Amino acid sequence: MPHIAIYDMQGEKTSDVEVPDTLLGLPYNADLVRQAVVAVDYARKRRCGKAKTRSEVVAVGAKWYRQKGLGRARHGARSAPLFVGGGKAHGPIGVQSGHKIPKRMRRKAAAVALSQRVRERAFTLVDSVELEEISTRALVDVLASLGLEGRILMLVSPDEAKDEVLYKSSRNIADLIVRPVPHFSARDIVRADEILMTQDGLTQLMEGGADNAE
Repeated sequence: MPHIAIYDMQGEKTSDVEVPDTLLGLPYNADLVRQAVVAVDYARKRRCGKAKTRSEVVAVGAKWYRQKGLGRARHGARSAPLFVGGGKAHGPIGVQSGHKIPKRMRRKAAAVALSQRVRERAFTLVDSVELEEISTRALVDVLASLGLEGRILMLVSPDEAKDEVLYKSSRNIADLIVRPVPHFSARDIVRADEILMTQDGLTQLMEGGADNAE
């Protein structure tokens, strides 16, 4: 079982905690993580519209005018893309079926990605993040004290996520994303340079094991 050090907001180690291998000690599975990331990307993808083809347009089925004798081009239906009100040639085909994977695979991929971050020493566990007042500068100083740089994913408990002081202090930091523990994905972990988790967030995650992540 991996032992994770616990730090305070000043960056000083206070204690450590033992975490089950099924949560933060899983071997890396690149194929599984890739499938989970692709599934999230497909879900976030902007959906395109839907245009009717000539076979879907409601129009008179009879031949528009006779084939010969008028000196005009030959046409068989008013639904051809050439005419106003006709079908669209090579238009958007609507919502495409996304790349979906089972829920257990998504959850396992999140745990695998998180375990890899622990091995890469890109995972920091802090006892709590409690600010006296709403202050972006104070939170930036906390992150600097912990030695965190780049894109940071902060995983907190549901109660901590409802804290107005933490929410308003973090929302203006461009490279910081705050997620309540049940609601994070493998994509969030892969895209982040550093993972910061509170002790309450870890407790919440351990209560559900690897199946608690989305």
